Amino acid sequence: MIRSTTGFFARLALIVLAIAVVGIALFGGMAIHYWLGWPDWVRTTGSWAFPVVVLGLWFVPGHRLWGRRIVALALIAAFFIAYDAKVPIERDWIALQEKRPFAIINGDDVTIVNFRDAIHRSGEQPEVRWTEETFNLSQLEGADIIIQPFGGVKALAHVMLSFGFSDGRHVVVSIEARRVKGGRFDPLAGLFRHEETYPELGTERDLFWQRLARTPPDELQIYPVTASREAVRTYFERILAFANSVNERPRFYSTLWESCMTTLTNLAPESFLSVPWYDIRRWVPGYSLSLFQQVGLVDASLPAEELRHTRRLRDNVTPPWEFPSDAAWSAYVRRDF
Repeated sequence: MIRSTTGFFARLALIVLAIAVVGIALFGGMAIHYWLGWPDWVRTTGSWAFPVVVLGLWFVPGHRLWGRRIVALALIAAFFIAYDAKVPIERDWIALQEKRPFAIINGDDVTIVNFRDAIHRSGEQPEVRWTEETFNLSQLEGADIIIQPFGGVKALAHVMLSFGFSDGRHVVVSIEARRVKGGRFDPLAGLFRHEETYPELGTERDLFWQRLARTPPDELQIYPVTASREAVRTYFERILAFANSVNERPRFYSTLWESCMTTLTNLAPESFLSVPWYDIRRWVPGYSLSLFQQVGLVDASLPAEELRHTRRLRDNVTPPWEFPSDAAWSAYVRRDF
């Protein structure tokens, strides 16, 4: 009986190991396909050769099967060592993401370098403006969560933050996959250490109007955060530290682990936002509003669907260049709230 049980678990372990090898071989093939810095022919050949060789060594019956399986495991180990050592490479970035923002912190004073304040006009190329703006952290009054739904798929959305100061200015934070000229965001590539993380820091008249100037305009929802000023300040300081770390050492964007939503969640102090890793809403931004309500971060007096309608920016928003300052336009877009 004991021998039978042992044999069963040994066979089960081999099955599990075989499934893992198949998954890793396919993952490796896709990762090689998206491996920047290699010639196209190397990536194309490697994306097919790696899984074929690994699976052939593991599954083709014949002489010295276990010796071949050790070779397959060695190939897998070599792949993961190289994969872990990958670093983002410089590419031909779009003008809106050409420069990385970073912060110089001196006590309560924070100067954001490469703070973006672009002008977006419908049907035209953006007029990109990079500035240096100084903010006093003692004047940080609060924050808003910004949700931008994508089309008719409820699960898809982009999440941003806007930190407001007593002088009416705001710092918008948007975690993006850095884009190259002529390229588009590829969520599949974002699973294989292909895209670079890009923390956008800019004005509301830039990052909000960039979306509202599209045809048709994107929907934007603004939700004031109920956290304390101390928690908001701690969160803002963590985001600035993250931007500095990315500026000093670029890192990969991940569709799962370091997306617009998961990065902001990972950076949040527990006093601001504490979300269990297993909560699916942590990974699916389109369902994040009910999560924010559940943890007491935004107004929970209305069901999520009703709240969305009350916090949605109205149609026909006046362009920001009709106002004397970013602060004036920010006050204008919130006037109905």
